[in-house]
Amino acid sequence: MAEGSETKVLYLVDGTSNIFRAFYAIRGLTNTAGHPTNASFGFTQMLRKLLQEQKPEFIAVAFDRPEPTLRHQNYPSYKATRQAPPEDLDGQIPDIKEVCRVLGVAQVELSGYEADDLMGTLARKAMGEGFRVVLVSSDKDLLQLVSDSIQVLHPSRGELLD
Repeated sequence: MAEGSETKVLYLVDGTSNIFRAFYAIRGLTNTAGHPTNASFGFTQMLRKLLQEQKPEFIAVAFDRPEPTLRHQNYPSYKATRQAPPEDLDGQIPDIKEVCRVLGVAQVELSGYEADDLMGTLARKAMGEGFRVVLVSSDKDLLQLVSDSIQVLHPSRGELLD
């Protein structure tokens, strides 16, 4: 980067992790038709707060895909005991993706990879391009990526880990 220029900052939001957090943190919300909205509401509040407070120029939300990942193929017992997402949660994911679209937030997902894998790859690539990266997640696995150029922002606490 040229001397005196400001470092670009890329925010990568762990969509899947934040959806689950919102779903379990807020209970009992539905719309007038009875469709659950707790995860949609909580995720939207988190994303709007991030957009208002941080004013990111570059931002994307990463989502898990429903297909098995490479880890599932290599280790058949990977997350074998994990229960399927609740039906009330699954039905909200299209609404959450629509919120991202309406707010102008890019979405990334890739069959065979989890959201945090995509975030790690994109963070390393962006770091190599001179970006500072902020990973927005409470997933402790992402802490292994923390460096001089990569930080983790805990969305509910507002705590920036570097």
